[in-house]
Amino acid sequence: MLIDTMNDFEIAPCLADGPLAERGLKFTDAARDLGDRPFASILRAWCVPSLFTRMEQLLDSGEDPIDGINSALHDLAKFLSCANDVGFDLIEANGSLANTNGDNAAKVDVKDLTGDHYGNLFKEFSSRSYWDEPVNLLEQRLVRNGISLSQVQNKSVLDSGCGGGRYSAAWRLLGANPVTGVDISPINIEDATRRAELANLDGISFKQGNVLDLPVDDAEFDIVFSNGVLHHTTDWKKGLLESMRVLKPGGWGWLYLIENPGGVFWDVIEILRVVMKNEDKARSRAALQKINMPANRIFYMLDHVMVPINLRLSPAEIEDCLHSCGAVNVRRLVRGADIDRIERIFQGEQYAAERFGVGENRYFFSKP
Repeated sequence: MLIDTMNDFEIAPCLADGPLAERGLKFTDAARDLGDRPFASILRAWCVPSLFTRMEQLLDSGEDPIDGINSALHDLAKFLSCANDVGFDLIEANGSLANTNGDNAAKVDVKDLTGDHYGNLFKEFSSRSYWDEPVNLLEQRLVRNGISLSQVQNKSVLDSGCGGGRYSAAWRLLGANPVTGVDISPINIEDATRRAELANLDGISFKQGNVLDLPVDDAEFDIVFSNGVLHHTTDWKKGLLESMRVLKPGGWGWLYLIENPGGVFWDVIEILRVVMKNEDKARSRAALQKINMPANRIFYMLDHVMVPINLRLSPAEIEDCLHSCGAVNVRRLVRGADIDRIERIFQGEQYAAERFGVGENRYFFSKP
């Protein structure tokens, strides 16, 4: 399947209407005006951490974020216009910034592009980011939503769309057994298998496969975990049907899908998607590595900014689909880890709706 060509307003509806539209358009126009030379690509890539950092500072400030985001967009547009005027676009980059493997080259299939994108992001994760962080996050999310760790012990778990396997490992370390991770990317499967073997972690295995056509048997698992995957596929509803197919009767599922509305947080990401939509992924990663950005931070920013499909869904759409797939006991989870947007909404932060919309769509459901 070829990737659909989307216009700027389809990628970022906030550019067509909303409080960020005027400044957002000036920023995206200034980024496009740089042209397509290597250093122009590097400048655009550096805009990602600049805008992310400004956004995070504003989201933590307790103030209405709209004016601050607009100011950040204005500053970046002015910087890029000045860079263009003084000839930055004429500078030839060299080394890894100019001569990349070209993740985008000869890749026209959404599955291949998405798999390579995440494979190359996950494989750079440090040991702490791979082993420690996901265990803590998963435990917080489970316990705060009334799911005790006793419900996990010796349960078979499918991590559907496991990426680099770090949440597969987290389930195993929290007591699930066995754990199977499935992912479309051979890079991810190779890296996850290597890490588990080096750690002598038994009861865990990985296989390559598509979450829309899982290479596992019907009713094979006690728990199916789909964590931020189906919104990057061509048919998220088919992915939910697959989750239900492989779940045992009486088993339960965990689902995370991107939220709509998503507040300023997602508006900023979608504006950056417009800026970065034609950029080479390898060059963009290299540009951020050159400023010594850690791998998990690069993943956090480029995850949604550069993936081909990034669908956002309302709670009502997800709940309707879960019920139509035969799920019961459907429950939208209102708590999260300390870093989660839904937790900040739960804690009653000021301007939470403007910042985060409805927060992450995380769901618990079971199979009758």
